[in-house]
Amino acid sequence: MKTRFFKKCISIVLAVALLCLVPNSDVLAADRAYPHDDNLVIVIDPGHGGNETGTQGGRIQERFMNLITAQALVERLNLYEGVTVYMTRFDNDTTMSLTDRAKFAETVDADFVFSVHYNACYAHDRFGIEVYTSRVAPYNAYGYQFGNLLMQRYESEFGIFPRGVKTRKGLRTEGDYYTIISANVYREIPAVIIEHCFADGPIDAVFTQTGDQLRNYGYADADAIAEFFGLKSSILGLDYTGYSTNLIEVDVNGFNDATYEDRTSPDSVNVSVVNLDPSSNTVTVRVEATEADGMMMFYALSTDGGWTWEESQVWPGADTYTGTFDSSFELTLSFNSGDRPDIVVKAFNRYDAYTKSNQITFIDRFNSTDKPLYREA
Repeated sequence: MKTRFFKKCISIVLAVALLCLVPNSDVLAADRAYPHDDNLVIVIDPGHGGNETGTQGGRIQERFMNLITAQALVERLNLYEGVTVYMTRFDNDTTMSLTDRAKFAETVDADFVFSVHYNACYAHDRFGIEVYTSRVAPYNAYGYQFGNLLMQRYESEFGIFPRGVKTRKGLRTEGDYYTIISANVYREIPAVIIEHCFADGPIDAVFTQTGDQLRNYGYADADAIAEFFGLKSSILGLDYTGYSTNLIEVDVNGFNDATYEDRTSPDSVNVSVVNLDPSSNTVTVRVEATEADGMMMFYALSTDGGWTWEESQVWPGADTYTGTFDSSFELTLSFNSGDRPDIVVKAFNRYDAYTKSNQITFIDRFNSTDKPLYREA
């Protein structure tokens, strides 16, 4: 680990010295958080494998999905210059412990580990791409900068919703929960987990239908990694060695607040009637929320008092790059004559903690003539 430490120190010194000599040059991107020399070593880790199947909610088991994407990633990343790429498992489906994966990365003197995954949740109603990084500086900043870069690419190229770059605290320590991250950080190797989308949900199902889709994500990962490190490929005709406007500013020496793990529920959610039109059997409601510790991400609507819920929707104005969201928005709901709805909203933050709103209960049924009476509770 001492060798790795001195290697990084030398890289940082050389990078800073070059910037001082050529302050206006675009040859070296001043905002790249991670310093490296000309002998970049990357380890790609296809998550799970062997007895560890991963999520089984998709068309095929996650262990195979991860391997397809990882193989494509390595194939394309090898077309870039100045980088050596390894995999923890390549053309086999073996069981390998997370610690052994980190030990392998250490034996090849890896500069960075990227762990390839697909997501799932117990309710099967989530969607989007998210990246997990370390809580420890400077690794927190490295993962945060890369993750935002990757999500921009997925949003623009594939239309996959960006859920944000996140951290998760260990159960008994202030360190990292995920072993693939903590075991590498222990060895002074930055590592991130890429959860490409939710394989078990109806919204993201369209993104995991074919092998070509899974391979395309590997190619996108490779290009994002190349842009993050400032690589070029004469074969592909791509050159990321210059300044990149897609890289956000990060605090290398501290904890980046946007990655804060917010497991507490949103502070408040309120629903109120704005307009009621009996001629069309419609009601417009305003949904308002406050969330001091983070941001709102999704909402789900129920018109039967919470017995059933409609498909989750992105909270209007939700922007994971800036951590902002609209404090309120309006919904116009249509009903049939004879309906007597009970309207309630369930609002989620970035970590899927949720708060239910008050309930609007209609005492009268819609009849296309008189305004039905309701109460807000």
